[in-house]
Amino acid sequence: MALPAFLAPIVNAPKPQKIALGVFGLAIIGVASYYFLLAPLEAKLVQLRAQNAALTDEVVRSRAMVADLAKTRREMAELEAKVGVLKDRLPTEREMPTLYRSLNDAGSQAGLGIALFQPREAQTKDYYIEIPIAVSAEGSYHQLGEFLERVARLPRVVTLREMKLASTNRPGRAVRAELTLATYQYRPLGSPKPGAPK
Repeated sequence: MALPAFLAPIVNAPKPQKIALGVFGLAIIGVASYYFLLAPLEAKLVQLRAQNAALTDEVVRSRAMVADLAKTRREMAELEAKVGVLKDRLPTEREMPTLYRSLNDAGSQAGLGIALFQPREAQTKDYYIEIPIAVSAEGSYHQLGEFLERVARLPRVVTLREMKLASTNRPGRAVRAELTLATYQYRPLGSPKPGAPK
């Protein structure tokens, strides 16, 4: 079988030229293989490594968030338990008449002469309603102290917001006290304010 005419100069060339031509051909095949096969694969590998690094960072952040989430849930459960305990100490709207009676009784039991006992307009805050109560009473310093002690021992939260004292000339009633007490009702966050249209 005869070789094609264009291959005759290559076949008949001296050995060093054949080697040089073979090396040149291999170099061309190597460069073409790199550019057409390996370079795209290398670019894809770099891209995949970058994606892997990004996903690894995201996994680390997600694990940290999961750990924080568990901690946050525990803290939230603890806070809800504390809020539940505190809510139990706040009177409901139905318990207000009983609380007013208990406050009035505390003053009478302490020996104070109560001239005024008047709940004032409620003030709505973010998550509670504050109800001020004006009290005007006469008695001794000890009787006033006993009244405040009885108020502090009530099962519902009642605080002393303001107190003005003045002396009197009456026997057994050395002091006249103008007090502002306050009690609170729980108001869930986002619930409409009392009196607001629904």
